[in-house]
Amino acid sequence: MAANVSADSFIPQIWDASVLRTLEDNLVAKKICNLKPTQQIKAAGDTIYFNGLADPTVDNYTGSLTYENLVSGQIALLIDKQKSYAFKVGDIEQAMANVDLKGSQAARAAYMLKDACDADVLQGVITQAAATPVSDDSCDSATIIGDMAEAARSLMEQNVSQDNMWMVIPPWVMLKLKLAGVAFSINEGINGKGGMQWTKDLGFDVYVTNNVYNSATTPVSVCLAGSYQAIGFAEKLMKSRAMELEDSFDVGLSGLLVYGYKVIKPKELCTITLTYAAETAI
Repeated sequence: MAANVSADSFIPQIWDASVLRTLEDNLVAKKICNLKPTQQIKAAGDTIYFNGLADPTVDNYTGSLTYENLVSGQIALLIDKQKSYAFKVGDIEQAMANVDLKGSQAARAAYMLKDACDADVLQGVITQAAATPVSDDSCDSATIIGDMAEAARSLMEQNVSQDNMWMVIPPWVMLKLKLAGVAFSINEGINGKGGMQWTKDLGFDVYVTNNVYNSATTPVSVCLAGSYQAIGFAEKLMKSRAMELEDSFDVGLSGLLVYGYKVIKPKELCTITLTYAAETAI
């Protein structure tokens, strides 16, 4: 019995690799955010930086030039968020053997981290969006395409091109779009194992998740649209661990995800508040 549950059977590199694959394929924040800080995270509490560059001034040419000093800036992002998991397993060798299975404890741990992190990011940036908001208090298949177009227009007015534009919506909005004739696919993911629904039928990338902000019994959802430079995001899965528990013959598995996010370009981030309406005709 002791040999089966020994923490020595735990291989953290294999476990972490499986968790990371699931996170990369399914974490919406990693698909829509700027992921290029100037240095790597070492621990929670770190401050990392995203490079910024001021825009040059365009003047009328009068025969001479005046050279201005462009102030390059770095936007600081504090890694101040932490999410963890911790649970018991009775047979660590079986847990390791199943590490790459869809229903394994590693996959479930990754999904728990993904859901908590995505909800934090997608709901935490709402108040910082500065592009003209869109609202529809009776959203159905007849109005949803127009709502999406208004969000795109709001971003285009900030000089965001369609090939640099994303949107995040909940499943009920996806169903309205399907009724309106928009086709969705299952996203293949970074590693080819993802299960996220998405579409490009609207001319920009639309991702489906349950983690947008929802209120009321009748759904009132605050969807987001933005450029791929609007939000800075960085995360790191700290080393997982296994330890034999004193109060049982089980092994405790735990892990920690540290991350941070910040709206870098508020004018390139738009909220779309949609209130569910039943279909009058299909």
